Amino acid sequence: MLFKILFLIAALKLHDSKVEPLSPTLLYCLPILLISLISGTPLLSLLIGAIIMLCVSYVYFGLLTKFNHGVEYFAVMGVGGAILLLFV
Repeated sequence: MLFKILFLIAALKLHDSKVEPLSPTLLYCLPILLISLISGTPLLSLLIGAIIMLCVSYVYFGLLTKFNHGVEYFAVMGVGGAILLLFV
C-alpha cells in the first residue's frame, strides 16, 4: 500500500508537468506490476490485473486532464485516488 501511495504521488507530480494521461499512467502501473511479478503473482492473474489497472488509471489521469482546475479537479483526484489505492 505504501508503494502505491508513493507511485501515485509521483504520477500526480508528473501529470502536473506533462498534461497528458499516458506518462503518469505508465509511471503508476509499471513499478507496481514489476513488484507483483517479482513477488510471485501467477501470470494470468497478473495479466488480468494489469489490464484492469492500466484502464482504470488511464481513465483517472484522463479525467484529471479534462478537469484541470477547480473543485472538479480535487474531487476527481480524491475519489479516483481512493479507488486506485483501495480497489485496484
